[in-house]
Amino acid sequence: MGLLARMDKQGRILIPAGIRRKLKTRLFIVEAEEDRIVLRPVEPVSLTSLFDSIVVDDVEDFTDTHELRRALAREGQR
Repeated sequence: MGLLARMDKQGRILIPAGIRRKLKTRLFIVEAEEDRIVLRPVEPVSLTSLFDSIVVDDVEDFTDTHELRRALAREGQR
């Protein structure tokens, strides 16, 4: 059984507290499927968990964000 939710003037819909607690996230993917709106919960990713997940050999100065982006783009093309 579904719960009734109302959209405010700014287009916001309140997700009931019980559902929010069950899903344990504040991040959702919103999709329109025919005559319905689907919210898919997304688990947030800690950026520190991604540390050392990409190997970039040809960058010496990681504070140079432009060079780092170019190197990551080159790595993604391989």
